Amino acid sequence: MAEPNGSSKLNDHEERIVRLETARKELEESFIVMAHLETKSAARVREHAEFIARHEQVIREIDDKLNALIDVVGKMQGGIESRPS
Repeated sequence: MAEPNGSSKLNDHEERIVRLETARKELEESFIVMAHLETKSAARVREHAEFIARHEQVIREIDDKLNALIDVVGKMQGGIESRPS
């Protein structure tokens, strides 16, 4: 038996509502995943920035020590002025 025209439209609307609800849930889940990934990424960026800051500090300390060593060796040898050309 054929359904009345109004009932067919109602089923079509119900199907569309179900599809829209499914799409909304998928988007919501995607946003949750994206937020989680963004949080993890931000943490990695902070870790990387801290590593770079520590690395730069160590490099400055090494540079200071090397400059001090160069100064000591230079004084032991009489400095640059006393070296033959």
